[in-house]
Amino acid sequence: MNTSMEDAGRCLLSVAWNMRGGHSAEYSRSEEIRDRLRLVCRSTGHAACAWARTHGAGSAADYLPFLQLADLAYEIDTLLLLVTSRLVPEVDRDLRRWDEIEALVLRAERLTEHTTHFLGHSLTAPC
Repeated sequence: MNTSMEDAGRCLLSVAWNMRGGHSAEYSRSEEIRDRLRLVCRSTGHAACAWARTHGAGSAADYLPFLQLADLAYEIDTLLLLVTSRLVPEVDRDLRRWDEIEALVLRAERLTEHTTHFLGHSLTAPC
């Protein structure tokens, strides 16, 4: 069970480390999203661990947004895998998944804003 800011930071770092890499020769929206999520998870993960060293475990209200961000990043990465490596292309299904991915990216950006504000640092531009 993840019950501290240190745990949340380590979850974010794990997600960044395990995120799938690009397999295509051309840069795509999926790689743009993954690059952004790697940056967010790595930067925020390190910052959360540093915060924990200074402030302790933190409360659930402190670390839950970080865990939610890690969970969203993992979910987005999984959905990107589904739309980029399917056996049988199905346009309607892919469009539904892309709609879901873009909605999750917006949620992740809101959580990124919240967590970076909490930590007092900033990241680069959103997806």
